[in-house]
Amino acid sequence: MATVSDKGEKETQNSKGAPATPPFRRPLHKIISEDAFKEPLQKRARPFFRIASLIIKNPSMFSAFFYYNVMSEVEKLQNFLHDYGAAENKTWHHFSELISSVRNFSVAAFELCHLINRYGDYFADEQDDISEEFLSHAFEAVDFINHIEIGLVSEALAELKRQGCDPGDMEDISYSFGEIGQEFKLPRNIDMEQHATSESWGRRIAETYRKLALKMHRDKYGSRPSPEELAEIIPSRFNETKVKVLENSLHGLQSEYDTHIRQTEIERKNPELIKLRACIAIPMHLLEMARWNIHFYERHENEAHVHESQKKISEIVDRNSVLKLLSNFAFYYSHKYIMKGKPIAEKIMSKFVKKGEIELPIPQPAGFHARPAYYVTLVVEEHGTDVFLKVGNRKFDARSVLDLLEAGGMAADEGMETVIFTGDARTLADLRILADHNYCEDEKIPKELNYIRVARNIMT
Repeated sequence: MATVSDKGEKETQNSKGAPATPPFRRPLHKIISEDAFKEPLQKRARPFFRIASLIIKNPSMFSAFFYYNVMSEVEKLQNFLHDYGAAENKTWHHFSELISSVRNFSVAAFELCHLINRYGDYFADEQDDISEEFLSHAFEAVDFINHIEIGLVSEALAELKRQGCDPGDMEDISYSFGEIGQEFKLPRNIDMEQHATSESWGRRIAETYRKLALKMHRDKYGSRPSPEELAEIIPSRFNETKVKVLENSLHGLQSEYDTHIRQTEIERKNPELIKLRACIAIPMHLLEMARWNIHFYERHENEAHVHESQKKISEIVDRNSVLKLLSNFAFYYSHKYIMKGKPIAEKIMSKFVKKGEIELPIPQPAGFHARPAYYVTLVVEEHGTDVFLKVGNRKFDARSVLDLLEAGGMAADEGMETVIFTGDARTLADLRILADHNYCEDEKIPKELNYIRVARNIMT
């Protein structure tokens, strides 16, 4: 039978009194016409166009402060458009897509300008060829993004007018956005003695960093593929999600560093930590820039969602230029700087690990020839810390096959049956497993050292 609820809604009930069908629910939103939408849109859009129009009037270098303001206003406008469902409306879809695109490149520009501004703090005493090359290309990238923003903002403004909206006066703002850096800094005089932390945090951060560096290297972020080649591997190998995972991992490391290491006694005594912090921050900002660029590419340049607005935006933003920005700048330098930090991380790890010494037998029957020497280097490389092989009074780097071959020759000449390894206790434990299996001379690798099989397969 049908009953009427207290709210006046009809519900159909079965014989047991329970509703047989879901109750009728009123729509959550009322429909607004395209013409009626113009008035609230004009009000909301004016603050954005007031500041964004500056880049049209003066297409010169703008600062992180400028793009921070653009980001703030464009996000408000984008949320407003989403609230009204503009992206799903034929009249306002193109305008909505333009505003989303402006936001993508505004965030990318902000990250890059911020990085340029802070670069002198990261490497204050190290202005090498890499720094000069990077900064030169970074300024070119900012200029490229500026011109993209000019095109997108100009088209958004034109589209607003085509739909009969008045963007209001584009009067100048009194702030100066032309300086990309800040000339003045307060003195660094905080008392570091009042803070204390454990060396384990430094080791943990360095170990995680090294794993990320190896991953980016294996994934070939520094390979600089051509636009055509990069287009072929987006999104299968490179995509927004994968870039975001790397970016978030680095951001987590930076947060851990700032919480447990920064302005502590351990940082003061170990300047390598400050260099590692720089090598965390630079690829992190570059990957965030890359994430917004690749988001734009996947959204507007792929063939999954072809629409008229996509075609119009592709006429403003050149597809190959965006791919070049990713390949030759964002990906390339994020890889370059994370690999710059890899030996720094390994030095920190070697300094903070628990060290030991172990006596192990020489491989039988031929001693340290190529295969056992190579497997030893794979064990040492897996842990990333310094390990040495001692023959008499000489120490040989266990990361180097050539060093191990030379050490093996000396040991054979002296008729030695055992040698001494010194270094990270964890590496030594794995070397003992390797020695217990005669350095895998029969090529049967124990499950505890499965990473040898993985590394060997990658190399071959």
